[in-house]
Amino acid sequence: MSDAIQENEWWVKKRFEDTRFTLLLVGVSLLLAIIYQMFVTSEVMGLSDILVYLLLLTPLAYASLRPNRSNPYTRWFVLPIAIWIVDIFIYTNDLTQNFLPSLVVISIFILYLTHNHTPSALYQILIPKGVIPLAPILYLKTLLSHFVSVQTNDALYKRIVIGLVITVPFIALFLALFIDADPQFRHAIDHLIQFLILPSLEDLIMIPLYFFLFLWFFIYGFLNRASRNPLGETQPFDVVIVGIFLGMLNLLFITFLTFQIGYLFGGESYLHQTGMEPSEFARQGFFQLAWVMGLVVGIFFVVMHRFKGEMPIKLLISALMGQTIIIGIASLKKMVLYQSLLGVTPLRYYVEWFEYFVIAVLMIGIAFTLLHKSFTTIINTVIVCGVGAFTIVASINIDYCVAKHNVEQFRANPQALDTQMIANLSLDALPIIRTIPNLRLSMPVRFRESCDHPMSYHWGACQLINRYGDNHFYYKGEPYDLPTLPTTEDGNRS
Repeated sequence: MSDAIQENEWWVKKRFEDTRFTLLLVGVSLLLAIIYQMFVTSEVMGLSDILVYLLLLTPLAYASLRPNRSNPYTRWFVLPIAIWIVDIFIYTNDLTQNFLPSLVVISIFILYLTHNHTPSALYQILIPKGVIPLAPILYLKTLLSHFVSVQTNDALYKRIVIGLVITVPFIALFLALFIDADPQFRHAIDHLIQFLILPSLEDLIMIPLYFFLFLWFFIYGFLNRASRNPLGETQPFDVVIVGIFLGMLNLLFITFLTFQIGYLFGGESYLHQTGMEPSEFARQGFFQLAWVMGLVVGIFFVVMHRFKGEMPIKLLISALMGQTIIIGIASLKKMVLYQSLLGVTPLRYYVEWFEYFVIAVLMIGIAFTLLHKSFTTIINTVIVCGVGAFTIVASINIDYCVAKHNVEQFRANPQALDTQMIANLSLDALPIIRTIPNLRLSMPVRFRESCDHPMSYHWGACQLINRYGDNHFYYKGEPYDLPTLPTTEDGNRS
């Protein structure tokens, strides 16, 4: 294990002789350990979780913005992750509260493992690779040895002491004034003093443990230096085999499109010929067609990985993607019809936006195939577009949009409004919910007292509660009778 450190001794020295960087790692690790142990809970997503995410991101952002960085791509992903963290603190919908936190942690973990790699392509930093052994004691010892070997500066220490002597009385004065001015601030200070004077046994054990775990993770990430080689030369596909595969798929797609063309250009006359109710026709197929589009994108990536410019493959894969775009348009038209009949839900919006994105990827694929762009260029472009599109979607107040769209759509026919679905939206929909008579949101119990505690404070939720009060929602588990719900023609309320 020590060989791994010795082989990178110049890199270790370069990293840890930067005193500011070393102090940053130690300070962030200590703060993470304290906040994670004392304030983070599984009951509510609040300020403590946001602070943990931001502290995890801080050393990565600091290193990625420095001029001597070895990986130029890491900083491209720091900004989207920071936006996701802000979204978690602003919105309360299922995407931001149940999916984004895990995605943020996984993304930060991957970027730390690849931060000091020298990639040949952007997509390689999303593939984690540990190239040095797991040796926490050795790495912590290395950090400590470089830290204490820094030459002391008596004059600097003397200036620090003088600064502290001048500062402490003023800190005490302002602290006393702030404590008298705000009861919540007094409570926080009392809690901190109580912890410093008499910490619990669990805190005494877990905080040092978390501190060393976080510090070891940071050190490992910043020592995990490697050069990522570009993709090696791949063998081309057998043109006959791939030609048969793509040719048969094109034939199947053409056959299916003959049935879709009638709907695309026939409209209501085609629906009348099917004998199906519009809602039943619209509901059939758009989820399955979304899967078809995703599978075609996967086939495209596999083919392009070993594509060498063969004309039959170029024409067949382009034709397949072109037909898939038409299928996507038909699926989107069905989705729009379904939404016009039964309203929108978050899932219907997400499926619709996913299909728009896949159609864009297919169009990019056709253009890049005809231009004979490399596989690396194609996948890098799709990753950048995907991260950007997802960040935009995550930053949309989806539940507010759903509630507003449905209320406006069924304003002339309130009995057709899906009140059960709207009542189960997140607190983000509260500005619209309050305009619907006899309807209240169902709120998780964890929000009951979250606004009263700084570390469980959720900015978006508490702003809405403070603005509109708690008369427009009830806590799950408490007795409350929802209004009688109308039944749609297909019996489906979701």
